[in-house]
Amino acid sequence: MIKTTLNWTVKNLKNMYDGKHTLQMDHPIQRQNLQWLDDRLKRSLLIHSMLANYPVPPVYCLKEAISEKDYSYSILDGKQRLTTTFDFIDGRYPLDTETPSVTIDDTVYELGGKYFTDLDVECQQELLRFKFTIYGFEDADDDLIEEIFFRLNNSTPLSKPQKAMPLCGVENAKFIKSILSDKFFSEICQFSALQRRKSDDMCTLLQAMMLLDNKYEGYEFSSISADEIMRYAASIKNNYSEEQKNRLYDIIDYLEKVFPEKDKMLKKINIPIVMLAADNAMGDGYDPVKNVYRVGPMYFRQWFSYFFDECYEDYKLYCSSGSIKKEKTLKRIEIMETSLVSYFELEETDKAEQDTALSEEDTPADESVLADEDSPVDESALTKEDSSLGEAAPTDDSTPLTDAGLTESDPPADETESAAIGDNVGCVSASEDTASYTASEQTGASGTEAAEEPPDEPTQDTK
Repeated sequence: MIKTTLNWTVKNLKNMYDGKHTLQMDHPIQRQNLQWLDDRLKRSLLIHSMLANYPVPPVYCLKEAISEKDYSYSILDGKQRLTTTFDFIDGRYPLDTETPSVTIDDTVYELGGKYFTDLDVECQQELLRFKFTIYGFEDADDDLIEEIFFRLNNSTPLSKPQKAMPLCGVENAKFIKSILSDKFFSEICQFSALQRRKSDDMCTLLQAMMLLDNKYEGYEFSSISADEIMRYAASIKNNYSEEQKNRLYDIIDYLEKVFPEKDKMLKKINIPIVMLAADNAMGDGYDPVKNVYRVGPMYFRQWFSYFFDECYEDYKLYCSSGSIKKEKTLKRIEIMETSLVSYFELEETDKAEQDTALSEEDTPADESVLADEDSPVDESALTKEDSSLGEAAPTDDSTPLTDAGLTESDPPADETESAAIGDNVGCVSASEDTASYTASEQTGASGTEAAEEPPDEPTQDTK
């Protein structure tokens, strides 16, 4: 690993971020940019410290080549300081009224309540030419980057889910961030600004991943607590297959079809359980491209509303104190999946399919057919058949071919649809008119972005 000191002003950094796009704030192990948004005084005091020449913590970044001569810089630590400074310069917030005044060249300047453009020119220039202490790392692999991030933040109040991100590895961190940026987690699920700032959305996703791995991979968990999530995150480092990723992507895609908008019951405690129920509803032979599922998204939404209207009393008994315990988590899963299976009579459907498959496998071959295949060919019959080729085809007035044993007076077979629900264990459905559970085909569109040319690298001093 090579460590260098980078000699850049705030103006240099902002130009790299806004114009040249060589300064990146979205390294996978970084926290979401929500940490200081609700604390204007904290942001204001950073600006005051920069103007008053108070100590400001260093910024750490990873230097990576993007071409033979050009580099990009990904911030590992210091993202909140940089974005706070850039946002103030862009006029996105005024300084808090309690911000102290500052003295520059023996002149006192008031700062409280002012936007950047309201500051005296001397203050504006002082801020733009301020230099953070910036350290750049080169030739650092993912393991080293994760260790650096963990050590830099180990003494700061990171939440446990935030500490779990570097534990799961850079590749998994990229995957998790891609899921969290999708519509389901970013727009549909009910997370407050405070919960997102603490990365509760990330914790919820990791809980769902752990429960799915318990179902498919046999992963043993003791609870769904933050400590257990950290242990799980470490266990999937370099150990999360494409099959596991694809399953999770498909579940999220299915739920985005189920919920076109926010639903008040998609809360932190319910989301992992709903994701497992969605996995069950999709079935084994689902096809997300053709929109073919065991239970179509529209019907799943109907059941979801029914469940929280009719079955919530039983379910919420296991949502109170101690809800992170394994026993209560498994009980929530059991109640929700029992309701799903009963509502759509999935056990009866699965059993009928299995019985049909077994019946087809056990049916003995027709011995008369086999005997006919082994018997010698009747040459006279072939001669008669050949001679019949010259006969005229029957006219429209001729009697049509029918199945043996059927006459024109026989009525057609009834094609009834039954969805009556029996009195099974747990909550069951009162619905009596479920037709096909397969939703109609839907199509989506994706866009591409044109790549921009990388900029020249700013001047740097090497230690």
